[in-house]
Amino acid sequence: MRKKILSVMLSITMMAGLVACGGGYHSSSVRDNGSRDSGAAESSEAPAEAAGDYKIGIMTTTVSQSEESYRAAEMLQEQHPDTVVLATFPDKFATEQETTISTALSLASDPDVKAIIFSQAVQGTAAACQKIREVRPDILLIAAGYQDDSATTSSNCDVFYHSNVPKMGFQMVDELSDMGAKTFVHYSFPRHLAWQPTADRLQNMKDRCAELGLTLVETTTPDPMSDAGTSGTQQFVLEDVPRAVDQYGTETAFFGTNTSQQEPMIKCVVNTKSYFTMPSDPSPFVGFPSALGIEVPADKLYDSDYMMNAISEKLAEADMTGHMGTWTAPLMTLFMTGSYAYAEAFCEGKTNGEKLDAEVFKQTLSEAAGGEVDVENITDGGTTYDNGFFIMCSYERF
Repeated sequence: MRKKILSVMLSITMMAGLVACGGGYHSSSVRDNGSRDSGAAESSEAPAEAAGDYKIGIMTTTVSQSEESYRAAEMLQEQHPDTVVLATFPDKFATEQETTISTALSLASDPDVKAIIFSQAVQGTAAACQKIREVRPDILLIAAGYQDDSATTSSNCDVFYHSNVPKMGFQMVDELSDMGAKTFVHYSFPRHLAWQPTADRLQNMKDRCAELGLTLVETTTPDPMSDAGTSGTQQFVLEDVPRAVDQYGTETAFFGTNTSQQEPMIKCVVNTKSYFTMPSDPSPFVGFPSALGIEVPADKLYDSDYMMNAISEKLAEADMTGHMGTWTAPLMTLFMTGSYAYAEAFCEGKTNGEKLDAEVFKQTLSEAAGGEVDVENITDGGTTYDNGFFIMCSYERF
């Protein structure tokens, strides 16, 4: 069954449009519609007890890095103008971790802030959380879509989670085999493959391809954080997909580990009549709208049913039915809305009194997704983390 993310999203009219790629706020910017106190707050271990007597900080990537994540955060601020304080990571977060730390500390300097959500929790988030804990140990720290290593993230964040990246490797190959693909091209680069879950996913893809008789081809693209930038990565994909189809045939499927790769990949797959697994951040809102020329009315923003139907119609027109798919719950939006729902429950004293209430976390996540979400504890390097979770949502083909 197709799912919608939070019914409140359907009433949002504040965005110019999902497919419009406007500029984001600078990495050091902090937007607060309530009062501010620039001084450091006194430490406290107790969560806020009175509903409304708190603020929730959100630190997200900019539009250029992940439009869905930023728009979801912006939506929450519009919905909760007296509660949400919004800030952004620097675009070059891999080399500007000091900026990440200073921006996070700026959020924590407001004594009314009782929880901070980091989504996506890019490299440097764990270090920022460590600094926050030194001055504000009372703040709930949530790292959604974490990218630091599991041990460091677990030690410095109260709750951290991600899509079940390793298990997604099995899911994607199984679906591609059913679609009829024979070759699977995997686009990535060393920085992404250095993160263990991504490396585990690739290994799972290799193992499943061997079991089902698919050929997996590893292809290295430019890193969008390198001098080539996002444009260099996208140009590589635009040139390589047709080249790969010429070499391996139309029964070739493609997957890329970076968000910026998705739009050019989808365009090329449609043009070559090949296959596309799903976006690296599974969602009908990543890559598909711009690649397929889908204009989203204001009253349908983040309406998953609308977008899934619109994509299906576009692919049917292109004689591409059954060649693509994705999760029906938009991942980046789920990171944001699920994290906010849990932070709100914590601030209003609806958890077990601790920063980690696994049952409430699972409940709020499923409610935000509009249906059951498969949640399991993260096990990495033989260590299982009680405060770390992998999540999986259902897959649907177009």
